[in-house]
Amino acid sequence: MEFRHLEALVAIVEEGSFTSAADVLNTVQSNVSEQIRQLEAELGVPLLVRSRRGAEPTEVGRAVVARARRIARERDGLLADVAAIEGLEVGEASVGVVGTASRWLVPELVGSLRRRAPGVHFRINEGTSERLVTGVLDGELSQALVTGPIANDRLIEEHLLDERLVGLVPDASPISGDAPVPLARIAREPMVMPQANNPLRLEVQQAAAAVGVELEVPIEIEGVRLIGDLVAAGAGVSILPETAIPEDAPGLRTVAIDGLPPRRLVLVTRRDAQLSIADRAVREQVLAMVAARVPKR
Repeated sequence: MEFRHLEALVAIVEEGSFTSAADVLNTVQSNVSEQIRQLEAELGVPLLVRSRRGAEPTEVGRAVVARARRIARERDGLLADVAAIEGLEVGEASVGVVGTASRWLVPELVGSLRRRAPGVHFRINEGTSERLVTGVLDGELSQALVTGPIANDRLIEEHLLDERLVGLVPDASPISGDAPVPLARIAREPMVMPQANNPLRLEVQQAAAAVGVELEVPIEIEGVRLIGDLVAAGAGVSILPETAIPEDAPGLRTVAIDGLPPRRLVLVTRRDAQLSIADRAVREQVLAMVAARVPKR
């Protein structure tokens, strides 16, 4: 089996036909057909179903394509590692960051890595924990900083930080910040929160249900970046990780909430994946940044 055989199969599935795959691979259709014939002969099963509309993978074909894509990513990582060892400033790294942590982590992370390796291409995805974990499992992301715990044997989970959840209120709010307030007191106010399927929203709702409180959420926001502005404008109050709130935000103040458990941040990687040199540099920088935020005891 040769890599070009797998490359031809992936191209056909992605382009939908042998002709289009040949164009992408800068070859002729007969070469692509022969490569697929050899691959099917070696594996002993059909990988594609041919029709007038083009070509579609069989069930086995889909499994082979998924494996071929992982092999291609490993090959690219190998080439990047060799280039880095040779002293070339090239390579690729990918990392996912949950939205509540991206504000304080991403700008410094990118700035530091660009200074250390200006020729490396970095891809940073911001999203929900579920979406980022799926990206790591599928091999689209090398690693991701998400909220834990993550119950999946295919992943390695590394605890990074426990984030304190706090109430976010406008300056004019009657809620006092001199001492921790009960969650029930916060819940009496209209709330500005992420959408119902957001992990942070679910965590807060579960904590509220545990003390017999139901949240009133008239305003739902995808992500957290606009929540502070809406609270400052008097649209309601919110509950966010302390690290997600900008320092010295005008018109806002935070209040401690009694009995609300912290939020756990973890770094996940696929158990069978090998991080490239560039990805390891990302990991080291993330760990250093987190360590700088954890109070020394």
